Amino acid sequence: GSETNKDWAKAVTEINTQMKELDSVIVDVRGNPGGYLQSAVYLAGEFYKDAPVVFQEDPYGNQTPINTNRVGSFDKVPGVFVLIDEGSASASEILAGSLKEKRSAVLVGKKSFGKGTIQDTKDFEDGSGVHITIAKWLTPDKTWVHKNGLNPDVEVTISKDDIEKQHDSQLEKAIELAKKY
Repeated sequence: GSETNKDWAKAVTEINTQMKELDSVIVDVRGNPGGYLQSAVYLAGEFYKDAPVVFQEDPYGNQTPINTNRVGSFDKVPGVFVLIDEGSASASEILAGSLKEKRSAVLVGKKSFGKGTIQDTKDFEDGSGVHITIAKWLTPDKTWVHKNGLNPDVEVTISKDDIEKQHDSQLEKAIELAKKY
């Protein structure tokens, strides 16, 4: 949402204040149906600089890279893990895909939703509206995830028992992997 970049910067400042030598970072985009493209680019800039986060392809096939333009605190952190699930879509998939391809992040969880289109909204005076697909987005390696999603490197299913016990086996797996760094 509109506060993502500010909230992210605040959280990163807090992490940097409390943890001077960080070996791993876990980013959780489960259940995140998207958001602003520029926020995905801003967050990716915490991990790498001057490289594509996403390519935007117009209806004529022209591909325009959208690069990070800053480097943040996590560019040298060796372990990067991203939690994804069926509810991870759009901008959250952009972030997860870019971290996987540019930082060798390990995706943990379930296959993501697969929304790889950019839409413009037109609202009308009568209260109706229309969403028009104006472009598609591709990962830094130019993969279109639309209807395919991102596959996790480590698949972890949350069982009914996990839900009943409020147990997060996906997060626990990511923590287990992160401790190896």
